[in-house]
Amino acid sequence: MTLLMRIERWDARRDGPLSETALQHKLDSRGYEVSVRTYPAGTVAAAQTDLDERIEAVVTGLIKVTIDGESAILIAGDLLLVPRGAGRCLEVVGPSPARCLEGVTRG
Repeated sequence: MTLLMRIERWDARRDGPLSETALQHKLDSRGYEVSVRTYPAGTVAAAQTDLDERIEAVVTGLIKVTIDGESAILIAGDLLLVPRGAGRCLEVVGPSPARCLEGVTRG
């Protein structure tokens, strides 16, 4: 199965200045229940599979996300759709912690 990661980049011309509040509003308006997560530098989160669709939004830092074997590096302002049932692994890369908003579909 070929999975094409769906990454949306923040566009300041369209979305306005990047901030945690602006990202939160964007996810809220799309119907996601949002949690804030801060990961220390070097964190490697164990692989997990969710029954619900998820979205990862990076506020600060760099993270590498792997979904079913396909990887991408996300920077501040990036949003990544994680399809329901997909295996997801997260790793903080670089010397700084990463702050993310993680949303799940409201059900």
